[in-house]
Amino acid sequence: MGDYRQPEQLMRAFFDALARHDFARAAGAIAEHCHWQSMATGSVHVGPEAIVKGLREFAAAFPDWTVSIERLTVSGSIVVAEWDTSGTFLNAFRGEAPNGRRFQRKGCAVADIELGMIVRYRDYYDRALLLEQLGLLHLLKPDRG
Repeated sequence: MGDYRQPEQLMRAFFDALARHDFARAAGAIAEHCHWQSMATGSVHVGPEAIVKGLREFAAAFPDWTVSIERLTVSGSIVVAEWDTSGTFLNAFRGEAPNGRRFQRKGCAVADIELGMIVRYRDYYDRALLLEQLGLLHLLKPDRG
């Protein structure tokens, strides 16, 4: 993905790679020191290997997983992608047995781009809605607040 130096082009190519489950190509857009955080879960992954591992696990559990950009907004080196995703729970995921249920969710990603690479990525979505659709609400942890 090094050919996509402009932030908008990079993010469009990155999401295209995700939609095609081309995780090797997606990894090419992620800097070695990239800090990737799910704001819904608090989980953090650093670097393309760890990030792509999580994406591969998700796609294995939801083999028909699709993702698309609904809107992209760019300001300098910051890109905000409003996305839509869906899939069917057909294979085990993080210790949970598949149940054939589908999910559809929308979310937003904020990415910082430096030298044609994603160096910071924050993903925002409604985790409770996702788990409810999948019949997995028991996975929500109580508020520790």
